[in-house]
Amino acid sequence: MNNIFKGLAFILALGLGYFAKDIYQAIPISLTSEKQKSNIEYCQLSTSICTINNASIVLEQDVISPMQPTSIEVIWPENNDDQLWIELEGKEMSMGVAKFVLSKQGNGTFSGSLLLPVCHSDSMTWIGSIQSSNGTLPISVRMQR
Repeated sequence: MNNIFKGLAFILALGLGYFAKDIYQAIPISLTSEKQKSNIEYCQLSTSICTINNASIVLEQDVISPMQPTSIEVIWPENNDDQLWIELEGKEMSMGVAKFVLSKQGNGTFSGSLLLPVCHSDSMTWIGSIQSSNGTLPISVRMQR
């Protein structure tokens, strides 16, 4: 029985040694990306207008309900793109990346809707950005059941 444990420990040590470089490289990257995310000042979206980088953003509701579409409007006068892209990722829980498109309405105004998935927790913060060829606007959205 003792030899079995020694054999398993030896195999485990060989496996860890084989993947040690990958493990070592993965840890600093995840710590660095978390620090970078925490240093970003996100525009918390709500019914109050949030202004960032000469753009104004407003939501239909202060808190989004899962699986309920919520309108979003972006006024970005310096932007001449035909559409904007939104990418949101769960902060407290990994739920993948939700992607949305905002269509140009004219005079630098873009609109669309957000439809976030259901998660296990009662509330969650989604962080991400509104992107165009001119730049990126960091945003966060609060979701609650």
